[in-house]
Amino acid sequence: MKEGGKISKIKEIKFENSVKFAAESIIENALNLHATDVHIEPREDSTLVRFRINGVLKTVSEFSKDFLPKLAKYFKHLGGLNFSEKTFPQSATIRHGEARIRISTTPVFLGEKVTLRLIRARKSVRKLNEIGLWGENLQQIQQILRQPRGIIFTIGEGNNTTNFSILNELNSSEKNIVTIEKNIEKTISGINQTEINPRIGLDYFEMTKSALSQNPDILYIDNLKDSKTAELIFDASMRGKFIIASLPVQKISEIIPFLNYLGIEPFLISANVLGMISQTLIRTVSKKAISKTKISKEESSLILQEFKTTGVKIHQLEKDFRDKVHPKNKLSTSSNSILELPIIQKKENYELAFSGNTAIFEVLSLINGKISKEIKSLIQLKPTSTEIEEILSINNFKNMKLDGLVKVLQNETILPELMRKTGF
Repeated sequence: MKEGGKISKIKEIKFENSVKFAAESIIENALNLHATDVHIEPREDSTLVRFRINGVLKTVSEFSKDFLPKLAKYFKHLGGLNFSEKTFPQSATIRHGEARIRISTTPVFLGEKVTLRLIRARKSVRKLNEIGLWGENLQQIQQILRQPRGIIFTIGEGNNTTNFSILNELNSSEKNIVTIEKNIEKTISGINQTEINPRIGLDYFEMTKSALSQNPDILYIDNLKDSKTAELIFDASMRGKFIIASLPVQKISEIIPFLNYLGIEPFLISANVLGMISQTLIRTVSKKAISKTKISKEESSLILQEFKTTGVKIHQLEKDFRDKVHPKNKLSTSSNSILELPIIQKKENYELAFSGNTAIFEVLSLINGKISKEIKSLIQLKPTSTEIEEILSINNFKNMKLDGLVKVLQNETILPELMRKTGF
């Protein structure tokens, strides 16, 4: 499998046979390759089919541009959409075996694009310690979840999985838990899950009002981005509710400025926000595809400097990770100053070496501790993202880059993949 190239070991998609055969072949291949979404896109002289696998788009086929309108019409038929409508976006969800497929069509400059979002049935929601959380990050989240009221904010790629692990942790027959979601992708027995429907006026604000009228103990909102809904959840927190909400920002330092932008007063933020979780997904590597190589003291020093840490600290973090997550692993760091990094053995097998993904995290608790006190004092001044980052840096906040480096040293992933996702 080559970056940006076509995927090998894929069943041939024969577009000349029939539209139905081609559509079913695309879906079958996507499910077999564990793709999360399919993009069927018009180009100047052709149409591309691309699969997103482990977070990266790969071209799987290219075919005649004339075939795309027929394929788009077939997918619209599957979803019960308007065949003739080509100037307005449409979407629908269908069942395919145990999976659900969200079909979306969108007009673009060269024609009409079709996107398929593949949602697989998962037998059980994973526990917090099974999604990449460990050590101090895990302990801080567990402490937050023991609080009777307040708000925890989550951001970043893959946070829906984290949110449902949190809900699963909180779930009990003694609690009334309500969710407000754009699309229900996962289900948990005993939880009341609802979907927004803007076409009939049931947006996040209206659904939140309705949910709060049912006297929930715990409320989850998968996309908090408007002032009216934000005011509702802060009021609910003050009245004893526990809230989990996802925000549309990219950095943990942007959460407080975003709440200020929504019009939430500093004293409400300080009194109600329990903590914040930021994350992204990185591809994991097969242990059989990698070997270890020691890098020089100078190179190790440059890496540790880039991650704003020391050999002693990373050595201890790595030991902690090994003891709690992979007790059978040998400690990869050979000393406090020289790092030992995993590399993929054969360049031609680079893409094939990846075998799934995990999350890297940073967790900021506002319950107690030195950082919590300083951040709460800063909240009153309506700080910028830069000012918050300075406080975190001064206090040696464990960011997701550091979490990722520990996972590199313990053979979960490789340094180039971590660099690709964290952008340093």
